[in-house]
Amino acid sequence: MPILSVFLGYIFFKEKLNKKRIFSIILVLISIILILLFNIKTLPWVGLVVGFSWGFYNLIRKKINVDTDIGLLIESLFILPFALLAFYFVYKNGHNDFSLNNLGLSLFILLAGPMTVIPLFLYVRGVELCGLGPTGMIFYITPTLQFLLGYFYYNEPFSILKFVSFIFIWIAVIIYLKDLYENN
Repeated sequence: MPILSVFLGYIFFKEKLNKKRIFSIILVLISIILILLFNIKTLPWVGLVVGFSWGFYNLIRKKINVDTDIGLLIESLFILPFALLAFYFVYKNGHNDFSLNNLGLSLFILLAGPMTVIPLFLYVRGVELCGLGPTGMIFYITPTLQFLLGYFYYNEPFSILKFVSFIFIWIAVIIYLKDLYENN
């Protein structure tokens, strides 16, 4: 998704790509294509679908000239019927855990809305303010945190090949963001 965001920003919004930024993109592509994709047994379809859908979501949100809060309201109203249908089936099947019997769980369920909307609002606002390319590169923080969680908490294996890919990607991100900082 981050590389797709950089390309979409370049194509649709004429965001600048100089030599350092192009080098960082090539470094990420080398890392992804040569190191990871040629050494996995199956294509990560879920990751690709999520990456492309999130990248194009960002493009559409930036193309539509609407305030962040109004846009999120419209998106929420669009998915409201699906949420109500899901709530109906949860209730009908007796899986409703939102009750006074378990206040801790009810509190977590209650906080799920703000914990989703606030970061999404801030992210969409950031895309509006600084563009698809920079926010795409900053988005590498998410998979890095997922990696750290997987490695340190879930004891997932981490090969030397993944480590090299990880280093290449973060060198590219640092080059891109440093150049962005120096030229803006």
